[in-house]
Amino acid sequence: MSMTRIGSIEPNYPSAPPSEGEEEQSEAAFASALAQVSPRFGFPGTVRDLAYELFRVGWTSGVRTGHTWSAMLSVPLPDEMIHSAMQGVADAVGGQPPRLGQKVQYEGSLVGRHGYYWITRVEAHLSLSGRPTVHYRLGEVRDGLLRTVLHNVHAESLTPLPEDFDRDIL
Repeated sequence: MSMTRIGSIEPNYPSAPPSEGEEEQSEAAFASALAQVSPRFGFPGTVRDLAYELFRVGWTSGVRTGHTWSAMLSVPLPDEMIHSAMQGVADAVGGQPPRLGQKVQYEGSLVGRHGYYWITRVEAHLSLSGRPTVHYRLGEVRDGLLRTVLHNVHAESLTPLPEDFDRDIL
């Protein structure tokens, strides 16, 4: 049985990187989608960066094939779809956000305070620009009590460890 070749799957044009306009559109669309994710999940920067690279490929493909009209009309995606995609990326890179009572390694801007701490508080709020933000308070055990020692810590400064606070082991 012979097959008739109907058309070529080879592109008619050479490949080209995203144009400045495509870059601006994908950045704005990603920011809009990311704003739908609850701040309590506080995805690390590495997860957001990887998710953006995947989003950018999809967005640019959509623009070039003419399939971004609903996004251009500000039709939002379902919240659970955005969260599920971000969680999928986080799971793939092992980037679960830190949780209350979890042990973490701090490697932020306060170099003299680098080390191991416990998450004592998770603070989620909107910034002045209306963007969701998550900050952490970190504590250490002193004199048998858990005391907060660092405030306003960003998730990007933390590496979650597989240990939860247990009062009984102190």
